Amino acid sequence: MHLRAKYTYFIFVFILLFPVVVFGQQESVVRKVKFKGNYSFSNKELMNEISFSHGRWITRKLLGREASYYSDDAWDMNVRELIHFYQSQGFMHIKVHEPNVKLSRNRQRAKVTFVISEGDPVIIESVEFRGENPEINKELNDQAETRRSVLEARKGERFQDNKIWNDRDRITRFLVEKGYAYAETEPEIRADTARNNATVIWQLSPGPVSYFGEVIIEGNQRTPTNIVERQLAFSHGDLYSRQKLNRSQQQVYQLGTFRVASVRARLSRDFHDTIPVHISITEAPQTSTRVGVGYGREDQFRTFVDFQVLNFTGGARRLNLFAKHSALEPYRFEATLTQPAAFSPNSTLALSPSVRRMKEPGFELFTYGANISLLQRISERVSGSFNIYYDNVNLDTTSVALFEDSDFLAKTYSKSGVATGLFYDSSSPRFDPTRGWMIAFNARANSFIFTGDYPFLKYQIEVKNYQPFLEIATLATKIKAGTVHSVGNNTAIPVEERFFSGGSRSVRGWARQQLGPTDSNGIPVGGKYLFEMSVEPRIKIVGPLSIVAFMDAGNVWQTFDDVGAENIRFSAGGGIRFATPIGPVGADLARPVWDTSSSWQFHINIGHAF
Repeated sequence: MHLRAKYTYFIFVFILLFPVVVFGQQESVVRKVKFKGNYSFSNKELMNEISFSHGRWITRKLLGREASYYSDDAWDMNVRELIHFYQSQGFMHIKVHEPNVKLSRNRQRAKVTFVISEGDPVIIESVEFRGENPEINKELNDQAETRRSVLEARKGERFQDNKIWNDRDRITRFLVEKGYAYAETEPEIRADTARNNATVIWQLSPGPVSYFGEVIIEGNQRTPTNIVERQLAFSHGDLYSRQKLNRSQQQVYQLGTFRVASVRARLSRDFHDTIPVHISITEAPQTSTRVGVGYGREDQFRTFVDFQVLNFTGGARRLNLFAKHSALEPYRFEATLTQPAAFSPNSTLALSPSVRRMKEPGFELFTYGANISLLQRISERVSGSFNIYYDNVNLDTTSVALFEDSDFLAKTYSKSGVATGLFYDSSSPRFDPTRGWMIAFNARANSFIFTGDYPFLKYQIEVKNYQPFLEIATLATKIKAGTVHSVGNNTAIPVEERFFSGGSRSVRGWARQQLGPTDSNGIPVGGKYLFEMSVEPRIKIVGPLSIVAFMDAGNVWQTFDDVGAENIRFSAGGGIRFATPIGPVGADLARPVWDTSSSWQFHINIGHAF
């Protein structure tokens, strides 16, 4: 009986204490992480270096992050991560003090604070270059004291591991561009942690000066070898350069007749000073056809067919036959004969005769003509264009708004002149940019070469910027402005050359071309002056799905006296986007704000509004 009482007592105590023991062993979710004493790095920078993460709902759901849990082992691991980061950034005396942890009442959530003593950083006292080539050593040593230096880790700056490894690549590229194809560099770091300084000694092994040798081209069956050779940025016997190799590959691919173009140097283990180059090509099919079908709120059902012939009549020429139908363009037929590398490896000449019918809210017309264009790639991000054009226009005058210049618009007239453009693009990725700039400037001079019915000058500039923020979002902004004015005794501007505003890629609170002056029948007149701007945060939700919110503003004016901030109209709205390989597909809903008009507009599009 006594033994039974002992067992009963033991079981009773175990039942009472078991929840306490289990509860005590339960790890707390890290709800918030803070830092104190971090004067050199922001909280965000330090959060990127440790395993702990904020355990908020939005972080887990939108970013897909798993919750992190606090324990002594987890704390020690995060401390090691912090110390490693600080020491890699030159703070060799970093200290992380005892954990400062606040638990919730139910001990299920924890707020963790890292208290840091950074200490003084290690400063680079000197940078030296040593190696078997005295001339190279002297050049780099002289540069190290100037702004022309290839280095990131320079004298007087804080020592940072990542800059040292970046400099190794930079120095190697510097030597390679001077013809040292086999160059190798290694840093020797002499740190004095007592004095908090360091000396960086670069050991250089440039190897022999090398030159381009024989060029072997394989895989080109239809494209003549001499055309491929003209696209190369180097010749046999030129000093070796990796940049010239990369530029050659880009210029060969620009011919447009290849599916794959690879340009590679054959470096040897024996350090031969003459380096052969191998060009491997896979040609695209000689004929191909693209067919597209879609629907948009403005152009409604749309379809196109594009038939392409490569190496047309020999060489690298290509012929494109294009046909399109939509509500805005009931028909359009265009043939384009393209001559790549017309005057230089980066120039393209194209001849494009076309016939089309346009049916816009503000006008309807039939036109035929031709365009000769020269496209020139100026640099990796900059390109320019020059066009000579001729168009014969048959205008449906009953579709045009009634206004004071309507008597000057003939039913049939011709346009001819020149147009130029300059385009800068640093945005990426291509179809759904999240960073970078796009800047486009266009100018057109009608009746500049041949006498035409309506001489005018037209200018337009558009600037777009994309900036990532909050890891899950992109802030997209756009500003667009333009002007067109008549020249000489002419006072009328062809209706298709005027500016219109409103629509899915304009100020989205208005339907297509409905923002701006209209006649008594509500038909848009168009204007000689245009201004538009947009701000649009794009936020990823999950997978390919994202949402946008936007504010658009703008207007068009017929006279300069009407232009003013007080006449700018505003709209706001939101939308959804679904990412696809060819860009996002989405829908927007918008309405005017601070305006007498309050009707909603619904837009469906492929691609972003800008």
